[in-house]
Amino acid sequence: MTNTNRITRRTALALGLAATLAMPTHLRAAAPSGEPLRIAVLLALSGPAAAYGADERAAIEAVVQRANADGGINGRPIELIVRDTKTNPTEAARLANQVILDDKVIAIIGATTGSETLAFADLAMRSKVPVFPMVGTQSVTDPKEAFSKWMFRMSVPISTDLPASRDRIIADGHKRVAIFSEEDAYGQQASALFVSMAKEKGGLEVVENTSAPKAATDLTAQAIKIRRAQPDAIFLATSSTGSAGSFLRKLQEIGVNVPVYGMAGIVQKQIIKNGGKGAENLIAPALVNPDEPGPLTDLFDLLKDNGGVAGFGALLGANAAATVVQALKAGATDGPSLRDKVETMGAIKGYAAAPIQFSPTDHDSWGKDTLIFVTVRDGKFKNLGAK
Repeated sequence: MTNTNRITRRTALALGLAATLAMPTHLRAAAPSGEPLRIAVLLALSGPAAAYGADERAAIEAVVQRANADGGINGRPIELIVRDTKTNPTEAARLANQVILDDKVIAIIGATTGSETLAFADLAMRSKVPVFPMVGTQSVTDPKEAFSKWMFRMSVPISTDLPASRDRIIADGHKRVAIFSEEDAYGQQASALFVSMAKEKGGLEVVENTSAPKAATDLTAQAIKIRRAQPDAIFLATSSTGSAGSFLRKLQEIGVNVPVYGMAGIVQKQIIKNGGKGAENLIAPALVNPDEPGPLTDLFDLLKDNGGVAGFGALLGANAAATVVQALKAGATDGPSLRDKVETMGAIKGYAAAPIQFSPTDHDSWGKDTLIFVTVRDGKFKNLGAK
């Protein structure tokens, strides 16, 4: 375990003390000094999903620093144990086993991707450790799975933002759609659901359905297949700014100039950098517009000295941490009580555009009211009106 991968008790106390000393004397709370409450943070800090993981980490740490500066939880500091999953399900499972058995954590914030989260879902359930994954992958909260009772989704599920994209495609008058997806749990589930939902609505034909591995960088073959199909719109079934950006750039290079609709996960500044001029064709539902704070000024204020808001990773991390902190303040002291508090404590006092609230029968919580539509103009995200 390295110092860079763990906020130790000493570090947690130091962070709390520094923030406290910056406050006016009459507002200072006593620095927490009791036995720490250990929370694991399993994020993709390297690998294909690293653009999300870095933002998630900054936001999680900002929320916890604020809580510790305010006296912690009844005098006990929150200690974050941060690990890099490398966007690798096998590594995520190994690290989950380590933090549960060796570090005795009472909750896990993460993972960054659905495939990683599913790799340790059964272990978390058996260990009675609630998990707060920042993923849209539908199956992580599938009620048919026993582990779903220990999963609290900290993002919109595919079943929320995908129908929004499909309806926008129809409202914009398109008829022929091609799909590009990543070959991971998220991409496969999103692609299959889009095909099914296109049939439900009628009048929307899927003329091509192609995919690539998550780490692929040369997407020429996939782009050419789509060009040959002559769609009037393209749907990206991916949450990765890497493959999505490369694909947008390739489409522009080979002369495909049609609107490209995406999912909330790719609304990150990195997609504009990766996609170049091709990103100007993008239209997507978003949880946050990194270029227009709108109703999320509290989130931008939280992160103004912590890297800012580059995309929805920051929003997901902030809300995941806020949910755990609120449950601890409500009296949770271990995994089972934390899970129960999250189900029953009501709306989360977090950083979303609409209330987030879990229940014993709903571990998805994020509704369509948390979404706004954006596009890219002159290298920046711009809000779009409703259709």
